[in-house]
Amino acid sequence: MATAFVAAAALYAWAGPKDAADWPVLTAAHPVDVAHGAAGTPVLGDHAAYDLFSWMSFVALNSSPDGTVLGKTGDNETLWSSWMEDFQVLVTDGQTPPPWGTPMQVPAACKAVSGAQDVSRVISHTAKMHGVVGLFDQAQAGPLIDRNGAYVRYEILINAPMYDYIRDNGLYTQAGLNAFGQIDFPAGSLDTGQIGAIMVKAAWKVLGVGDDPTRFHVSRAYVVDEQANTCAPELLGLVGFHISTKTKSAPQWIWSTFEHVDNAPDKGEARPGGHYNFYDADCASRQPTSSCVPNALPETPWNPQNPGQYSVQVERVTPIDPQTAAMTASFQQALRDVNPNSVWANYMLVGTQYPQRPTDPTDPQGRPFPPYLANTTIETFLQGDTPPVSSSCIACHNRATATASAKPSDFTYILSRVTAKD
Repeated sequence: MATAFVAAAALYAWAGPKDAADWPVLTAAHPVDVAHGAAGTPVLGDHAAYDLFSWMSFVALNSSPDGTVLGKTGDNETLWSSWMEDFQVLVTDGQTPPPWGTPMQVPAACKAVSGAQDVSRVISHTAKMHGVVGLFDQAQAGPLIDRNGAYVRYEILINAPMYDYIRDNGLYTQAGLNAFGQIDFPAGSLDTGQIGAIMVKAAWKVLGVGDDPTRFHVSRAYVVDEQANTCAPELLGLVGFHISTKTKSAPQWIWSTFEHVDNAPDKGEARPGGHYNFYDADCASRQPTSSCVPNALPETPWNPQNPGQYSVQVERVTPIDPQTAAMTASFQQALRDVNPNSVWANYMLVGTQYPQRPTDPTDPQGRPFPPYLANTTIETFLQGDTPPVSSSCIACHNRATATASAKPSDFTYILSRVTAKD
């Protein structure tokens, strides 16, 4: 049986394990950076070391705030769900982002809603965020629509080191961004034991007909549409999960991406009779043939309020690396050893992108490996290996800027959306 232990309830730093042979370990302590090699230098370019970092991050961030071993109760509240939403730093003129830990204000449209017991989050973006609740458009693409015609919703949250860096340095206004020097978020360091900046992007499916809630990490949420001034409590299931972590060894950040195991089959390899969240073997009998083309953008106009919209037929274009899949199997078994009904055993690591040569003077991207990485629920329409259109976390975020003069924003698009002037 795999060994499982848990640290204290908060997001504490963890420097190990030193070797991939020491996994799987289930601990709420977050890894600071990739493990050190025998000579005391980071194991740069070691695929397994970075996948291990990803899995340890996933376990730590999804651990229960009370310190209970991940999945012991089947499902649980998560540490990252208490972080601050990205739009909480995107204030209007004259405002200051609230201090870290300030609860989100419930929108007025939600206060009179009935049947909202046990609601634990608000999936909402302000009007300047296109007025769409739970921002449904994917990067450089469009919405992912599930088999029930519901739009997948997205949220971005950031940890305290990243949030406080933005707030303390006045980077929530254009004046503050222009006056500030080089934007350089805190980096996790094995030398100091400090955790660096972390961003999380979650993809949520509205659970409906044909969905089994016991297979998902679930959350009751207010889903708000500020343009229509509507609010509805929904039961959401987690289907995609990005973790972006800045470390000393990876100034281009480490990009870890996870999915629910039932999301979609590899291209041409659907299981006979298998159930998928975003793939229908009988698609052609339910909707037009043109809508059954794998990974095709849905027809416009895109509006989650419009009924009768066709689902997106999703396939995975690039199979998961066998080494990554083997590590996932080990962590899934460790989770089942804690509890056979752990929902967390239904998630898998798709891959980890990291800089192989982070200080290469000829390449500010640090020679990312693998060159391309895509999550079927977050980069559905950008899968593949065609430069420069296919999904590459580092290549895409390297283009992020914070000001009209194109000041680099250290691999985050959050600051590019700052609209407050002062």
